[in-house]
Amino acid sequence: MRRVKHNEDGAVGIDLMITYIGIVIMMIVIGSTAVGMVERISQQTQHTALDVNKEAGTKMIVVGAWIEDGYDDFLFMIEYQSQGKNVLAEDVEWTLWCVEDGDTLHYRSGTIDDWISGPPIGGGERASLWEVGTDPSETVTELESGARYFFGIDGGTNNNLGGDECGPTFLNEEGISATLTVNLPDGGSNTQTLEIGRFEVGAPVI
Repeated sequence: MRRVKHNEDGAVGIDLMITYIGIVIMMIVIGSTAVGMVERISQQTQHTALDVNKEAGTKMIVVGAWIEDGYDDFLFMIEYQSQGKNVLAEDVEWTLWCVEDGDTLHYRSGTIDDWISGPPIGGGERASLWEVGTDPSETVTELESGARYFFGIDGGTNNNLGGDECGPTFLNEEGISATLTVNLPDGGSNTQTLEIGRFEVGAPVI
């Protein structure tokens, strides 16, 4: 009767083959995961670069600001800059805020095409936004890159439109400053501090 002889070398060879196959599978999995991570990082980097370029290429510069009346109005000159893209005035938002007595926040927000007490232009209408060098009656609804415009805002708050909070008179009497932020729809923004140095119509506040 013949005995079956156990081949130890063959068993070792099978173990090595199993180990090798396991290593190959692990390398494939790791490689696939790494490729996926690289693709996701690349896509995220591209999106971030596009967002940065968009914001860098779209700017709103506040060139000047003045007291418009002896109560609550400011007049601003702005310059819009973009990579050839116009923007609707109704999409450009502003926020005016100030802090009274160190703990009472007043704020008002709106768009640059809605100046309640702007210059009268006939027919019961008032000018809100017009290009520098033109008559206020030539109100515009769209900003062109490289052009400069006048627009105005009223003081008060969103809950008290007829008030004078954060307007010239209020800032002068309280001895405080206000902050104006203009936001573009594509992400560009500009923030200015408004301070009353000389309280009279036409005096600069920045």
